[in-house]
Amino acid sequence: MSWFFLFFALAVCLYTWINLAFLPRLTAPVQPDSLAICIPLRNEERNVRKLLDALEPALTPGMHVYLYEDRSTDRTRELLLDRIGQDDRFTVIDGLPLPAGWAGKVHACHQLAKRTTEDYLLFLDADVTLTPDAICRLYGTLRTERAVFLSGFPSFPVPTFLGKCLIPMQHVLIAQHLPIPFRKVKHPAFAAANGMVVLVERRAYDQVGGHESIQSALVDDLELCRTFKKNGWTTTLVEVAPAVSCDMYATNEEVWQGFLKNVFRGMNDSYIVGSYFLLFYLVQASVLPYLILHPSWQMGGALILLYLARFRIDRAARIRHVWWLHPLAVFLYVILLASAMIRSFRKREITWKGRTYS
Repeated sequence: MSWFFLFFALAVCLYTWINLAFLPRLTAPVQPDSLAICIPLRNEERNVRKLLDALEPALTPGMHVYLYEDRSTDRTRELLLDRIGQDDRFTVIDGLPLPAGWAGKVHACHQLAKRTTEDYLLFLDADVTLTPDAICRLYGTLRTERAVFLSGFPSFPVPTFLGKCLIPMQHVLIAQHLPIPFRKVKHPAFAAANGMVVLVERRAYDQVGGHESIQSALVDDLELCRTFKKNGWTTTLVEVAPAVSCDMYATNEEVWQGFLKNVFRGMNDSYIVGSYFLLFYLVQASVLPYLILHPSWQMGGALILLYLARFRIDRAARIRHVWWLHPLAVFLYVILLASAMIRSFRKREITWKGRTYS
């Protein structure tokens, strides 16, 4: 058994290092002539000021910011209007009631897109922070990649314990499962995206039907990427962490509930795919306990190899000092995914930001 763990860990480590070598880095900044930044906000009072403070120095003359205030129940609207003042680079859009059959964020993005006329649309989450050259670097990379859809996984501040364990797992899943050299293949099976930062060409976005084509999607980023690929457009995934960070969740409860609603949906609710991921990470989670119970150089080597893989992932993701939590992180991920699969099987509803989804 110890030899199995050793060879498994060696394969994981080699695949991770080789795979990440193909992840494109952001290019030098290129100023777009016409680009809209589209940001949905619902109950985002803790993020408004930080978001706008980071956006202002990133804007160039060809950019305009559209903010969809999605009927928040906190002080989001008040803080938005107070912070923006008379700055004509920003437009605040009052949210409409959510129609039946629509997911909240998808409807917000659809309304944002309808209000814009720019040639490129950059969809951002409200908890994202950008470097001053981030938008121009994203645009330059989209052009270099010859794609019409670009996304990537930001760096993540991880203040809570569950955040330290589960939030960086997004980078782990990409590094250890998506064949990055094939990221631009026009088949939905190779779709990968992160809705925190999605840059699209307007012409292609309109042709595929935009967010209106994925009205009920809770994992809207993946579904939109799949839609682009199904329609024959080139999408790409790049390393955005040096220029984009996202402070996703403030509490352990938010971490758990946030991932619980998405983790299985991102697998198309496939119990076969879900079972594969459960088994894959259960093996990784078993290495440390097996080493403690049955010490050997093979098991020690297996643990070191898994740590080397995780260290490489965290270095690319600009996430520090959490790689050593990897055995616990993958164990918690197994529990999270199993819980999501059980909830799906029992057809339990999901509540997020005051809205309930089936």
